[in-house]
Amino acid sequence: MKSDPVPDGMIRSMVRKRLDDYEDIEKQKARLLEAWRQAYPDAANETSAAAKPLLLMSKRVPGDQPDDPDEHWANDTYFVTLRRHAKDPVFGTGGGMIQLGINAIDGTARHDWREFQAIKNQLAGPECEAFELYPAESRLIDPSNYYALWCFPGLKRLRVGREERRVLDADQAFSPQRAFPPEPS
Repeated sequence: MKSDPVPDGMIRSMVRKRLDDYEDIEKQKARLLEAWRQAYPDAANETSAAAKPLLLMSKRVPGDQPDDPDEHWANDTYFVTLRRHAKDPVFGTGGGMIQLGINAIDGTARHDWREFQAIKNQLAGPECEAFELYPAESRLIDPSNYYALWCFPGLKRLRVGREERRVLDADQAFSPQRAFPPEPS
């Protein structure tokens, strides 16, 4: 049995009525951000520490084991191992692959996207794309709070993600976000 279609005017009227039930999205966002700032003042006042440079601590030397990292890097927050692979086994590019192993020096499960992006930029390059793998349980490796970024210098773009850049500071973000550090004068 076929039903009669709902007239366009009736649909528009129903949609308008439902939209009237919603508060202005910008007002709602401002109210939620203010509640977050009140509840978490330390987090609200924190700025991103994404610009902490890493220092080269050591390089591979003859006699090291084949699995040992090529380089060790550190700053006051992270310890990073870097392994260079001449071949790119994932995409087959001529640029090889770089594996970055990142862990917080204090052993916590710190996993800060902006800081990881800065580490990737410094060690693999700002235009190098990387990913973090969440493997099948049968391949899971989880001995500690250690994170791996797989970087592909020979690949122009991974075919996932957005094409354009969109970075928002704390006063523009859709949800709570730390401010960027002030620009050096």
